[in-house]
This record gives sequence, structure tokens and C-alpha cells, in this order.
Amino acid sequence: MGMAIHSTSVDQTVALGAAVGRVARAGDLIGLVGELGAGKTQFVRGLARGMGLDESAVSSPTFVMIQEYSPDDNTCMSREYAVSPAGRERAVLIHLDAYRLRSLDELESIGWDASSLLAGGEIRQSAVVVVEWADRLADLLGDDYLLVEFAHEDEHTRCITATFHGSWLDRHEPLTAAMNTAVKDQPRPRRRSFCPICEKPVADAMPTFPFCSDRCKTIDLGRWLDGRYIVSRPLDQADLDEDGSSSW
Repeated sequence: MGMAIHSTSVDQTVALGAAVGRVARAGDLIGLVGELGAGKTQFVRGLARGMGLDESAVSSPTFVMIQEYSPDDNTCMSREYAVSPAGRERAVLIHLDAYRLRSLDELESIGWDASSLLAGGEIRQSAVVVVEWADRLADLLGDDYLLVEFAHEDEHTRCITATFHGSWLDRHEPLTAAMNTAVKDQPRPRRRSFCPICEKPVADAMPTFPFCSDRCKTIDLGRWLDGRYIVSRPLDQADLDEDGSSSW
């Protein structure tokens, strides 16, 4: 069972992570899959926010493989061996990056128990565990986890698909509603493009958009009038005024 949603900004991706973080609990496993730059780490920042942790401390753990974000001191602590501390009022967030893992031995060296009935074993007891590049762990994820997949649709848009497994199925409906609300509550970002005449950046709120100025807008009009622009299809009646002349 799953759901798909579109994010058109970093803020929306963070808000989606926060929606998951607000329902996450100790023992949860969340797997993230997607290309570089698709929004996985931004989603984890939101996850930390939703759990009441310091989102500004979150960074990709690619070079240290695993990091822990603790509610006790609200700071990020890199860990070589990740065993979740007990007795927390709020869950610890353990952030694992599987991109550089080359063997099961390396995975076990950072605290993942592949032989446990609960995927991950002790590492999950008092923590929410989120794994970037989770597809590299394959069957080691077990059958109780939330899988979140990120896909580029264009420069600004990501399709984010959440698939619910095990105990996450019980949270499917409220979490789907919360994620949809999270996206709607974030304002649609204003985009910048580039002026087709001088190539300066142009915000879509500018009155001359897509041109940066009235001057460039006039230059563009002149190019149509002197024939430097060519229409790529034959003119039809809809392109002409009532008197049969060009609408320009």
C-alpha cells in the first residue's frame, strides 16, 4: 500500500519529512531511495523537525556512514558504532547512508544486526532509523518499514512515493492525509528563469516576465517584426485578426 505526492520545493520536501517525523516512534525503520540531489537529506531534516530535534544539525552521513541525532542535547553526534541508548523520552534519530557499504561485515560494524528477527536488531530499540540508499540493503530491511522513493520530474519537481510495510500500514491513512496537508500548507515557490534576450535571471513575479526589462521585451518584438524569428508551423485563421492581417 502506498501513495505518491509531488514536491516543487525544498520547503515542501522538508515538510513531508516533518509529517512522517510527527508519527514516527522508537523502533521504526525508514528507507530512502533516489538519485543524488533528489531530496533525501532534505527529507531527513524534516524528519528531525517532526521528532523535535535540531534539523540544522542534519547532513548527509556519506563519509561517516552513520550519525545520531539525540533529543538530550539536541546536537548531532557522529558514531562509529551505533547502539541506541535506552531511557529516552523521545526517540533518537539514527541516520545511516548505505551508499559506500561494500559488504555485510561493514554494515554489522556500525551496529546493524543482520541475524535479528527485527531488521537492524539493537540499533532500532530506542531509535527511529532512516537509511539513505536503502535499495543497497535489499532483503536486510525486513518486512516492517516505510519506503520513500524520490524521482526527478524536472528541475524543480520531485515525485515522492511512500510505500507502507508492516506496522506502517496501521498509520497509512493519517500519514497520507498529513503528507498531503504538509505540501498544501507550503506556498508555491516563485521560479526564476532567464531573459531570452540578455540571459539575466528573471523572477516570474516581474511584470515584464519572461523578459528582464521593457527594453528586452521591445527587442524581442523587433525580432518578430523584422523576420529574424520564424514560425515553426503554418499560420492558421486563429493567428490572424478579423481583417485577415497578422495579429502583430
